[in-house]
Amino acid sequence: MGTIIDLTTPLNKRATDEEIFSRLHYDVEVIKLQGYDNFYSLMDRLHQRDVSGQGSQRMLLVWPPRGRILETPVEFGRLRAWAVRNNYEIALVIPGDEVSLNMAKEQGLPAFKSIREANEAKRKPLAELPEVREEAERVRNLALLRKDIEQAQHPKTPLGIRLLFFLLALSAVALAFYAVIPHARIDITPYLTRKSINMTIWTDDRLDTPTLAGGIPTVEKKLELALTAVVPASGQVKIESGIAVGEITVRNTCDRIYASSAGVRVGTLEDFDQGINFITLDDAILNPGEERTLRIEAVSGGTAWNLPAGSIRYAEYPKSLCWEVSQHGPTVNGSEGVYAAPNDADRQAARENINAQVKGAALTALANDPEGADLIPLGEPLVSAVKQEQIQPDTGFASETLTLRQTVDVSIRTVRRSDMESIIRGQSERMNLQSAGMTGYEILSGPREENGLSTWSIRADYLVYEPQTNEEALQIMLRGKTLAQARAVLDTLEHVKTYSITMLPEKMKLLPLAAQNIRVMIHPAVEAEP
Repeated sequence: MGTIIDLTTPLNKRATDEEIFSRLHYDVEVIKLQGYDNFYSLMDRLHQRDVSGQGSQRMLLVWPPRGRILETPVEFGRLRAWAVRNNYEIALVIPGDEVSLNMAKEQGLPAFKSIREANEAKRKPLAELPEVREEAERVRNLALLRKDIEQAQHPKTPLGIRLLFFLLALSAVALAFYAVIPHARIDITPYLTRKSINMTIWTDDRLDTPTLAGGIPTVEKKLELALTAVVPASGQVKIESGIAVGEITVRNTCDRIYASSAGVRVGTLEDFDQGINFITLDDAILNPGEERTLRIEAVSGGTAWNLPAGSIRYAEYPKSLCWEVSQHGPTVNGSEGVYAAPNDADRQAARENINAQVKGAALTALANDPEGADLIPLGEPLVSAVKQEQIQPDTGFASETLTLRQTVDVSIRTVRRSDMESIIRGQSERMNLQSAGMTGYEILSGPREENGLSTWSIRADYLVYEPQTNEEALQIMLRGKTLAQARAVLDTLEHVKTYSITMLPEKMKLLPLAAQNIRVMIHPAVEAEP
């Protein structure tokens, strides 16, 4: 014989209110809100849930203890309007807040102090199965029931009671008629007023998308830059001394043709051992009185052979017996063999020069990039790699300057201007502005780096509706008013430029309007007249 195991829940284990509610109302989804939730996060959550198509059409929203999720009748009304518009049934559990509880009930939302109260209000007892009885007992009970029916007589209802029922039925019909008819359509063209709002926009490298709180993601932009730096050479190099060169003019002073080969020595003194000497580089054949210019170079290197014009006047005898020597220009290029040359310090100075160019070159390249107009740079560009480097001349070679060319990869943090502008536009809704559009914005300061965040202080200008232009607010203002009274109310609203009221049917214009039958149409607004 087998063992019987009882798998049912022990009787002494009491179920929680939420478990009881879930068993009785299996098609109701319980959504618990958090203390940091507000109207916007709640509506965003409901909207995302609606878009996903998941979950039940019936919801129980549970407030956290002492939580203030919705704070005004308008917010409760907007929640109810959303639920009706999207075919949802919503009930609220608001513990410890009588004010919010009453506001919810005034706006037509079922509201309870606890899940237990919601459970008791909504609970339907399960139908009990009939007990199995013997056939004789069933027949006996059926006979007694028939006897009771035969003995029962319905007394005739008195006239007064029937009249009361008739009046109640007539009132119900009149109330139903009033709830459906009349309808009023109110077309309004309001003025707009200008409003400026200061706000803070911030960015964090961990963000992927803009947030309602004013956060925008960063975009890392990579650039390739070709940079050149030229610095003066501060080193020296010693090589062979430079030979001074120049020209002299010789004239044949003899009365016969005179020929002389290259290599004639000329100098500053007739005593060639004491003077500064040069040798000719050209052969010469001169007629009597003829002049010719000959090239000369110093017999030794050095700056002492760089002479001004008129210094060389003598030729070596006897090779130049018939020469008269004159010097019309200086001799040049004589050097001691020490020249300027780049060194390691010059190379470092060139690299520092290129590093100083990176920021300006990166911003210029970013501005010329196809998407650069939408990017706002943050901080300093960072060189991630030097791809190519060329130095001319290398250290140790004679040159007055050193030229360094580099091709570098640079990364720079940016934010998209379009992301910033979308956040600025969205702030009007977050701040409960009935905005008709943003007219412009100005960055007052920033970006400022602090605790890993970049922040901007921004002033944005909006065209906004007055609060009374809100459709729900106007419906509340005109509730219970006749057509004439509604016109009188609208005439007092300074923000309304024009309006018209269409009553259906027209003969019901003396009947007070029901708020739910007032349809307010707000047309494109105009700026307030100066």
